[in-house]
Amino acid sequence: MLAAFVVVTLVGAWSYTQVRSSLREVRTAGLTSLLEVEARGLQLWIEERARDAELWAQTAPVREAGERLAAHADAGEACRDHAQRRLREQVAPYSALEGTSAFNLVGRDGRILAALNPRNCGLRVSEAFMKLLAPVFEGRTVFVRPLRETERLATVGAVAADLLTWAEAPVRAANGDVIAALGFGRPAAQRFADLLALSSSETTRDVYAFDEAGNLLTRSRFARELSAAGAGMLAARDPGGDLLAGFRPAEPLEQRPLTALAAAALDASAAQQGVLLEPYRNYRGTEVIGAWRRLPDSRMVVAVEIEASEAYAPLESLPKAFAVLLALVLIAMTAAASTSLWAVRLRMREAKRVGQYQLERQIGEGGMSNVYLARHALLKRPAAVKVLKSHLATDEVVTRFQREAQLCSQLSHPNTIEIHDYGATRDGRWYYAMEYLRGVSLETLVGKHGALPAARVVHLLRQACGSLREAHDRGWVHRDVKPSNVMVCASGGLHDVVKLVDFGLIKKVRGPHTRDITQYAKVLGTPLYMAPERLRNPADADARADIYALGAVAYYALVGKPAFEAATDHDIVYRVLNEPPPGLPAEAAGPLADLLAPLIASCLAKDREARPATIDAVCAVLDRAAEICSWTEDEARAWWIAHEASLEIPPADPT
Repeated sequence: MLAAFVVVTLVGAWSYTQVRSSLREVRTAGLTSLLEVEARGLQLWIEERARDAELWAQTAPVREAGERLAAHADAGEACRDHAQRRLREQVAPYSALEGTSAFNLVGRDGRILAALNPRNCGLRVSEAFMKLLAPVFEGRTVFVRPLRETERLATVGAVAADLLTWAEAPVRAANGDVIAALGFGRPAAQRFADLLALSSSETTRDVYAFDEAGNLLTRSRFARELSAAGAGMLAARDPGGDLLAGFRPAEPLEQRPLTALAAAALDASAAQQGVLLEPYRNYRGTEVIGAWRRLPDSRMVVAVEIEASEAYAPLESLPKAFAVLLALVLIAMTAAASTSLWAVRLRMREAKRVGQYQLERQIGEGGMSNVYLARHALLKRPAAVKVLKSHLATDEVVTRFQREAQLCSQLSHPNTIEIHDYGATRDGRWYYAMEYLRGVSLETLVGKHGALPAARVVHLLRQACGSLREAHDRGWVHRDVKPSNVMVCASGGLHDVVKLVDFGLIKKVRGPHTRDITQYAKVLGTPLYMAPERLRNPADADARADIYALGAVAYYALVGKPAFEAATDHDIVYRVLNEPPPGLPAEAAGPLADLLAPLIASCLAKDREARPATIDAVCAVLDRAAEICSWTEDEARAWWIAHEASLEIPPADPT
């Protein structure tokens, strides 16, 4: 199911990317084509108006009148000259036919030498307009973008502040010099404003032109709706929200930022045209994509835009389609896998069950087995279940595992771990169940809290001796006594209760069937706590090997570190075999130094003949030490109350 989910998701993402890429290419081509058509149409109209002005400027009556009027030094004389009347008579039929509302003959000094409205004659044009006429006086015909008369004239005359476009052509004297500029003005609110208008209601496409300040020069197809919404004057500036949806910007028009398209088009370093495929807000505040082109010599930009929701509509349905497909796939696979999941749950339940015990969580791991907290299926009693690792289950390992369970189950001393059950699962995993201990190993205890008080060490060692006494009385040797196998527990309302665990290396030294598995004794023995004779020959072990190990454990508990330390096992073995054991520091044993120091020294003797002969001899010394300085249950309970949280002992029942 996860694989199917990933595959469908990846296919969906790939398809989305491919469709988006293709759609962007289609939109780029569509916008560019529409822009080309609209810009070309506008350019042709501009060129036609400029050509008409150029033809009129080359006619003999216009040239003669222009030369005569330009010769007057006084503007008033030029306006009274009868040549001006003849010029108006010549131009009047053309103006009526082409719908021009004005014509001007402007001299090189900026004076209006002749005008369709006589009251404008003699006025001067603005410096800004003279800059636009500069190419005309250099001999070129130009088209001037829509301007208000207040922008064109230095002093407003009789004509109202209409928005006019101007086609200006040079008028030449007989010698070819440019003496004036003949211009025809047309109301921009008529033909020019409608040149780029789109009337189709089936698309959100919009075409418009704007000037260098961002002001719209053509009629917006949404002009009526925007006017009804109170938008007022329009410019290619971002209002900050959708005006048609009721948004009202707080800033005045001139303080709003240019739209992304206008900013890109008016950037002097940008190319002559471009396409913006990432959605941006346009002059209406609507998310759109668009294309733009600057028109040469006219200082105008033509823009084409389409709402992003329309442009990328296929992308919105594609994720929905894949979501439906994904849902169907998941439903189908869920239905098909329901029985399989039920079977898997059964197998998992079986995998977590050994015999009558339900495994809950792993609480330990050894070289050949894992230990789990478990619960008896019927009694609900917590237990620790030791499960042999399947990949290590050779005949010899299984034999040793069985022997550990069988022999340990025969021991009944309260300080020996109690075995509840033993067997194998249906899939061949060997296990045995033992009592669950709420406690920590002596190794962990010393590792966390350092050396222990001598009285407490004596208290713990006496219990360990009790466990070993029962084993030795039966003719068995533990052979793996070490701090990690001495558990310090809270059990039965008592504290600092010792449980000796891990009888995996146990050996019978009396009676029949005393075969040893030396291969694994070499591997699993711990050199720090192994008697010298065992290091020389793992099979050579008797009760005095456990006594040596108990002495090494006593030293570790009292001092806080092993008697022999080295960087490698090889060096440890060398020191154990060849160096005398260190003496117990007097401060470690305190008032019990006279008893414990000789006892530990004798237990660690290289020659086993020099060690105590039996565990009873060791226990006798510990009993005398306990009489001198005892560790009481009250002291143990107080210590556990103060430190149990730091020991991080997991509860047998989380509830």
